[in-house]
Amino acid sequence: MSLRIYIDTNIYLNSILNRDKEISKKVFSFLAGVDVEVYLNDISIINIHYIIRKSLEREQVIEELRTIQKENYLVSVNEQIIENSLDSKFKDFEDAVQYFCAKKIDAELIITDNVRDFKLSDIHVISAKDFYKEYIEPRGEEN
Repeated sequence: MSLRIYIDTNIYLNSILNRDKEISKKVFSFLAGVDVEVYLNDISIINIHYIIRKSLEREQVIEELRTIQKENYLVSVNEQIIENSLDSKFKDFEDAVQYFCAKKIDAELIITDNVRDFKLSDIHVISAKDFYKEYIEPRGEEN
């Protein structure tokens, strides 16, 4: 079984909208070439669409969403995830949903740019920038 990585919505947005000097794009490119399973939740797809539709042409939006759908696994948000998120001590409900989705698939790692918001996580949490510095840069795979 390969490593399971859960990626927060903000990393997808950073990649699509070039909000972080292509760090997130490089993270996705690297992950595509190694034995890992990359997950996001189904509501993230909706949120990504809502945000990128304001910056991209419709065809580009559809292409981005199809790529995400093809290259990643989806976790469905269900009643238990919502209940756990509502009952959790996470300050941000959306981050709690992300966390409980990661728990549902037994993720070993969460990549997010909101690392501070995941203080309560018992799953290792890392930013895209730190992931890049730790795993990609040392290999010289900065393409």
